Amino acid sequence: MKKIIKDLEYFKPIEKENFVEIKLPVAIKIYKSCLLLRIIPMKDGFAISDDGFTFYDFNEDSKYYFDLFIEKDENYHYDIKLKDNFIYKKYPSNFNINIAINEFVRFFINLDDFIKKNNIT
Repeated sequence: MKKIIKDLEYFKPIEKENFVEIKLPVAIKIYKSCLLLRIIPMKDGFAISDDGFTFYDFNEDSKYYFDLFIEKDENYHYDIKLKDNFIYKKYPSNFNINIAINEFVRFFINLDDFIKKNNIT
């Protein structure tokens, strides 16, 4: 039991200077690890983003892969956007954070599946 609890501590949110960082138990091939998200408090709500390194090991810039995914993938993309290499979405203060995180998990699973299915590098 202690080992299980210890292993789950890895996913504990970490408070940074301007955001909360959380590693989720979602294995993403494009990261070669678990999904890392940032939750950024804002005056009128919050934003969620990746760490800005989603396409770090790829041959083209983030915009190329993001645009390709948005254009060619048939899944719903939750109005998630890209700016300055960060995949993000802003939410109002009354939006449930669990649902917001769920959107990001679904988005990244679909993105990862798209990258693998199309053998994109």
